Amino acid sequence: MTTPDENAPAVEITPKRWQCCHCGGGGLDSYGETCRHCEGLGFCWPLSVPPA
Repeated sequence: MTTPDENAPAVEITPKRWQCCHCGGGGLDSYGETCRHCEGLGFCWPLSVPPA
């Protein structure tokens, strides 16, 4: 079993998200209501990685 190196530099992880394909990133549907697909955020998370 290996232990983490305390002197190793931290690696910044960039979150992966995509512009919502339902509202186009605006957060609203065609009726001016909050997009139900992205909940008004304008971006979608990949299906394999739920938001934290």
